[in-house]
Amino acid sequence: MKIRNGKLTDKKEYLKTQKEAFPNINTKRDSKFFEEKIKNKEIFVLEEKGEYAGHICFGKHLLNPPFVGSIFIEELAVKEKFRGKGFGTKLMEKLVKFCKSKKIPTIHLGTGDTGNSKVMRYYEKQGFKKVGWLKDINPNSEYNRPQFFYAIMIKDWKKQ
Repeated sequence: MKIRNGKLTDKKEYLKTQKEAFPNINTKRDSKFFEEKIKNKEIFVLEEKGEYAGHICFGKHLLNPPFVGSIFIEELAVKEKFRGKGFGTKLMEKLVKFCKSKKIPTIHLGTGDTGNSKVMRYYEKQGFKKVGWLKDINPNSEYNRPQFFYAIMIKDWKKQ
């Protein structure tokens, strides 16, 4: 298993992984998003034996409210054949290490999953706590319901 910074040549596998994880995505929008993440160095890619297995994309919100001084996870996706093997957790660990090196104290994320979903249980297992929700939805969002926001303080990160 190897985690590295994303590169432009990852685009095809990134889009394939996104489509598998989020079937309703807008591929054209995600293509532009990917290029922005590469330019800003805000994507880590995980490979298993040289094969693209997944990625985590994030945004640095060092000055932008309401997440000032934090990292916001924008995408975490692992190919189906690699799920359940700790790869998502390894990507999270890489992001925590990055935050520690930059002295960024908090990681936020949002999800449209509701109830006792597998996604929410995963984030809670990682130590994230629900900190709020957004009732007003962006009409271009992939969710047609409120988004829940989670956060974790880096100092509270649980080692698996």
